[in-house]
Amino acid sequence: MLVWQPWAVLFLASTIGSLLAARVIWRRCGTSPAAVALVVLVLGAAMWSGMRGVGMLFGSLAIQSVFSVLIYPGVCAVVLGLYCHARALTDRRWTWNWRRHWWLLIEPVLCVVVALTNSTHQLFRVGYRLEGDPPILASEGGPLFQIHTYYSYALLGAAFFVLLRGAFRVSAAHRVRFVLPIVGGLFPTVGNIVSVMIMPELPVDLTSVLFLATAAICAWAMYNSALPDVLPVALSQVVATIGDAVLVVDRKQRIVELNPAADTLLRSLAPQAPAKLVGTSLRDLADPMGPSPRTAGPEQRTLAVEELDLHLDLRTAPLTDSKDACIGWVLVARDVTESLRQRAELERQRAEAVAASDALREQLDLVERLRRELAEQATRDPLTGLFNRRRMVEFLSREVPDTLAAGRPVSLLMMDVDKFKGVNDNHGHAVGDAILIGMAAALSEDLRAGELLARFGGEEFVLVMPGVGLEEALARAEVWRARCAQVEVEGAGGATVRTTMSMGAAGLLPGARVPDTNGLLVAADGALYAAKAGGRNRVVSSGVLTEQVAAAH
Repeated sequence: MLVWQPWAVLFLASTIGSLLAARVIWRRCGTSPAAVALVVLVLGAAMWSGMRGVGMLFGSLAIQSVFSVLIYPGVCAVVLGLYCHARALTDRRWTWNWRRHWWLLIEPVLCVVVALTNSTHQLFRVGYRLEGDPPILASEGGPLFQIHTYYSYALLGAAFFVLLRGAFRVSAAHRVRFVLPIVGGLFPTVGNIVSVMIMPELPVDLTSVLFLATAAICAWAMYNSALPDVLPVALSQVVATIGDAVLVVDRKQRIVELNPAADTLLRSLAPQAPAKLVGTSLRDLADPMGPSPRTAGPEQRTLAVEELDLHLDLRTAPLTDSKDACIGWVLVARDVTESLRQRAELERQRAEAVAASDALREQLDLVERLRRELAEQATRDPLTGLFNRRRMVEFLSREVPDTLAAGRPVSLLMMDVDKFKGVNDNHGHAVGDAILIGMAAALSEDLRAGELLARFGGEEFVLVMPGVGLEEALARAEVWRARCAQVEVEGAGGATVRTTMSMGAAGLLPGARVPDTNGLLVAADGALYAAKAGGRNRVVSSGVLTEQVAAAH
């Protein structure tokens, strides 16, 4: 016989809330171990509340007794689910394994079996009776129920301990994911302690009612991205794994924190270093920062440790307080010994190539041209970012005939950096590279759509201008020449290095027949040599090529 029981509404509401929370968790988090354990927990809560609520709707002692027994699979699922969720949340390697974790199922299985067979031994619950109007089932716990209760409390306590320990070990940004399961689990746990231990005379079990709070917290956490499958990594863990030496010192250069790589480096510099480096003065071990490190802005330099044949790339950045006062420094050191050796070997090989006899220079130039052609197979020049020679030749062979056939002129500039060998000889190839990069940037300004600027090779550049007449091309070349003369870089000893650009121009009128692109390039090249011979830093034109001249070339 069905009866109206107001308390059943709360239990059924808790059931619905738990089921909705399980759906949200499953859809948001998928099948990660922590998410699966959380789903098991809320489904267990749904079964616990649902069986309790449905049983109350019947006025029969026998029916309410049966439903009171059916809650225990849900009870065991709640306890086991919270423990597994805590383990999976704090240990990313943890996952359920039947061979390793079978013992966790012993008590739940025995509990369900004992509860289902309670009518034969009365060791789990005794004294079943109906109290109140409408009637609610009441009984007392037997000795096996007490054992089950203490075991459940112990497992819940272990889960809360694991979560608290994890909360203190992660960064503040991830701490909420450990605190929320604790808060959500405390509500029904406290309700169970009150109902079972403190006030057993209460008409209903507060545990099931308070599952409403657990479901609400779980759903809120999922909707606010407190996801259990996000990796809780503190910044210190990341720093500990990198190979560069990272250490923090205070204003007195005492070591505040360091990663394993920094510990290894300092002990190699100072074999007699104490066992604990934190708190030790960095000056007592090494003096990489010098007498007066910068207190504003980062600093980078190479540090040589001759006794160890070691070179370090040292980056120092000050740490400031809320008032922008320097309170210490972060030091990051990287071993660059091998890279410097490789660079020195390359410089040695370059010096030997420069010192070779004049008799072999032509052969060396040929080898260098072949090497450059192989290196420039890609579309872009790796140093300047411009198109390479291969791309320029392809562009000429396709665009020049199409442009001329369309009734538009074509102009071409060939440019060469003046006295570039002197820059390399006097300041090094790094400065020479910087000059080329600066020249490329200057020439790249004011380029129009459809025009192509390429690094032809070495210090030479070529600019193809479809649709531009020679007169206009010469006027624009003068602008670029002046702009290139303003390029400057820092050379050896801090000196300012500047040079100029010589340019040769050639053009084709619409309708001219050009069998290949070589004629246009040769004409511009001849004008470039004339510019060089005429004193450099100037633009010289070879004029507009006629059909006969182009064919002759």
